[in-house]
Amino acid sequence: MKIILIDDEPLILEELSYLCEKHKDIEICGKFVNPKQALQYVAGHPVDFAFCDIRMPGITGLELLDQMHKEKPDLQAAFVTAYDQYAFDAYQLDACDYLLKPFGQEEVDRALDKARRLVRTEQKDEMQLEIHTFGRFDLFLNGHAIDFSSRKAKELLALLVARRGGIVEMEFAVDLLWEEEPFSEQVKGRFRKAVMNLKNTLRDHGLLWMLHSERGRMYLETKGVSCDYYELMEGQIHAAEKFSDEFMAQYSWSEAFLPVLERQAGIVMSNYSN
Repeated sequence: MKIILIDDEPLILEELSYLCEKHKDIEICGKFVNPKQALQYVAGHPVDFAFCDIRMPGITGLELLDQMHKEKPDLQAAFVTAYDQYAFDAYQLDACDYLLKPFGQEEVDRALDKARRLVRTEQKDEMQLEIHTFGRFDLFLNGHAIDFSSRKAKELLALLVARRGGIVEMEFAVDLLWEEEPFSEQVKGRFRKAVMNLKNTLRDHGLLWMLHSERGRMYLETKGVSCDYYELMEGQIHAAEKFSDEFMAQYSWSEAFLPVLERQAGIVMSNYSN
């Protein structure tokens, strides 16, 4: 995602830049203290998202975003300000977020995650995400398998996929992923580390929008995701033909899902043969 940063305070620009650079899928195309230069840049270059200060000399961020939208109607933006009285006007201009100074990594991450979802909706044909569950579980982005640095993070994602958008609570996940260990503070710490690693991997590939997580409860966004398992459960014949009686074969807990998939595959094949 291509972004620009606009603020008349150089220190704020550098802080924003530092916090954004932690996201490997983000390309900072420009940092501007002069809003007119930012507008000129937007007019001639591809830009998906802007962090924009609200109070600047000669023009407000609200006015600047309005002008930038004339050049790039789909441009997403988040406002940065020390004043909260502009929040209503900001959202009237369809700003995706509003950061109050002083802000930190969490606020920047939240704004970027919102922007990713909106940009992904506009550019969904450019990002092809496929989840393979028949046989072994793997995740592919634009034809390339995503590498997970943590095996447990990948297994946690597999469990979320298997739940088809259903909520997964910490204790339920721990019982499956650490089935031979008691539910203790130590194993809860391992679960939290797996969640953190999963978020990092998804963030690095611009996929954090998939994951909804809060206070030990998680679920996966399934809308618009290509997955052989989901297609089978929707009754698609090509998915039934691909199913070979194996589902996420590297995980022992996945065997509990097999009877449902086998029955569904039989129903789909029968419907199409009649």
